[in-house]
Amino acid sequence: MADKNTNFEQQTNDDEISLMDLISVIAKRWKFIFFSTFIAAVLILGYSVYTLKAAPDAPLNKLPNVYQPKVIVRLQESSSSSSLSSMLNSSDLGFLSGLVGGGTGGSSNADLAQALIKGNTLADQVAGEMDFISKYNIEKYPRTSARRAYTENLTVEYDATTGFLTIGFEDIDPVFATEVVNRSLELLETRFRGLTMESIITRKAFLEQQLEDQEKALDKAQANLIEFQKTYGIVDIESQTTAQITELTDLNSSLVQKEVELNNLKGNRRIEDPQVRRLENEIENLKQLIDAKTMGFQDFSTTSDYIPQNKLPELTAIYSNLKNEATLISQMYLTFKGQYESVKLEEADNSKQFQIIERAEVPELKAKPSRAKICMIVTIAVMFLAVFLSFIFEYFDRVKKDPVESEKLKEIRKSLSLKK
Repeated sequence: MADKNTNFEQQTNDDEISLMDLISVIAKRWKFIFFSTFIAAVLILGYSVYTLKAAPDAPLNKLPNVYQPKVIVRLQESSSSSSLSSMLNSSDLGFLSGLVGGGTGGSSNADLAQALIKGNTLADQVAGEMDFISKYNIEKYPRTSARRAYTENLTVEYDATTGFLTIGFEDIDPVFATEVVNRSLELLETRFRGLTMESIITRKAFLEQQLEDQEKALDKAQANLIEFQKTYGIVDIESQTTAQITELTDLNSSLVQKEVELNNLKGNRRIEDPQVRRLENEIENLKQLIDAKTMGFQDFSTTSDYIPQNKLPELTAIYSNLKNEATLISQMYLTFKGQYESVKLEEADNSKQFQIIERAEVPELKAKPSRAKICMIVTIAVMFLAVFLSFIFEYFDRVKKDPVESEKLKEIRKSLSLKK
């Protein structure tokens, strides 16, 4: 127990000594730390003042004022593509929504606009018109370097909630940056409207072809349904089936009653009795009528519209398929028809998809750099570096005083020496 207490006390003393050593090193070299930090602060402050006063394009000015004019565009969802999707889904034709609704709506408009503004075509046109090669003193790889100068200074942000696309351009010349971003907006608007109009025309042509095909299919389906109805005398198969089942039930009930009545008469009268003969004839006629209604009439054209009972399930299935096919094609035709009218309206005015909310103005205030933050960061970094170097210097001083460590240091120097 005593040994444990002794070890604990020794460890505590070692910790205290280590902490005191650290403080002593800082106290010993406080001048180095202080003056290094002070000189760094003065230098970075002086350089910041220099960059503020010097010309932005001066060779030594690495922190010029950078300006960032911005434009704001609202990208709206295509009304025709959204209405088409809702119409298709409400008509249980959702499998067509991916095929027809491929317009430029919502996020597709945003993706298209961002791809265009960052694309090489627009970058080359802006760089050529604004003479990026002379502006940025480009000597090697002029086209690639001009593109890089454009894209690296371009900022694009999209807010999916509001549909706002913000485009900015950074440069030390606020007038030049404003001209670049406004020209970029003009070219983007032209290309965007051209591509969206091309998409509208493509969808219109597709819908026109679909309308023609669906109209032919609808005429054929309706003709098949009418021919089937004429052949089997079907007007409304559900009501006809119900009426026929009720009629057959009534006939069978009448047959059973007459058979019971005939059995009763035969027990009291002779077979040649006229009333017995009459009942037998009525029963035979009822059986023939029931058989005819069950198997289908062969001899009487007046009853040719009656559906044979034994063919009723098959005819019902065929009739349902023909009717469903005609209904489905009719729904598709109406859907395409409504969408076609919507696309025609969109073709007449597609300006709502790309709306310029705010054009760029020459900024009065810089966007960056923050010289105060830079001064603070550099000053703090130099202070920590000075503290770190103080411990390194202290370590080498102690190594020189230790014979063993000093010999190791000499061996290291000898090994690293280029002289043999």
